[in-house]
Amino acid sequence: MPFDLESVQQLQGFFWIFLRVSVLIFLLPLFGARNIPTLWKIGFSFVLAALLTPVVPVPERMPQNTPELVLGIASEVLMGVIVVFGVVILFASVQLAGQIISFQMGFSMARAIDPATGAESTALSQFLYLFTVLIFFAIDGHHLAIRAIAASFHIVPPNGLSFDPGLADAVMRISAGMFLVGLKVAAPIMIALFLSNLCLGIVARTVPQVNILMIGFPINIGIGLILFGILLNNLSPFLTDLTRGTATAMIRLLRMM
Repeated sequence: MPFDLESVQQLQGFFWIFLRVSVLIFLLPLFGARNIPTLWKIGFSFVLAALLTPVVPVPERMPQNTPELVLGIASEVLMGVIVVFGVVILFASVQLAGQIISFQMGFSMARAIDPATGAESTALSQFLYLFTVLIFFAIDGHHLAIRAIAASFHIVPPNGLSFDPGLADAVMRISAGMFLVGLKVAAPIMIALFLSNLCLGIVARTVPQVNILMIGFPINIGIGLILFGILLNNLSPFLTDLTRGTATAMIRLLRMM
């Protein structure tokens, strides 16, 4: 199908497609990172909108006045926030796991600025985030995100946003899943370090002459790093299923709008 903008209706359709795509691109954790120039995000949004325009149905209803235009733009932004929420939860869950592991190992005192978000995070948290990003691109997660964006126009056409009563419950379940995923990833190391601290506590009670504070930190760090390396071998299939489940959750949220 050729790409032509010969009528006002086609121009309006391209505007609404570009608006939704740009909102999603600016909010996605990968494409919308702070260290990516804004001009690149706008250019990528323009190219993606141009590619989607021939395959996306033209909106049947256009705003007729300024209040409807403002309401339509606000609804598109709100829909983008809700849809991207699932992807944000995916990366926030692995970062939460990294924070939990770092706290148990004693790495929580060593923090660095995350260039993607501008917030402080631990080294293990940033490592898990980058590891998840690599898994995301390795399984063509960016293709899944683009397909979800294209499907959103068929499920929820521009200016056709309406909220299902179960949308709030679905968002709450996805939010609760962040803590569940974080605990699942960090659970093996948490249990091992708990047993290590328990053994160190018993040693401290039975042999008071031993300086537990001096030997406890290197022991916990050593155990944590060894188990962290073992964990990475089994983390890839789990993150792969989680990424694909996130795409399904995005479509499910769209069907509730």
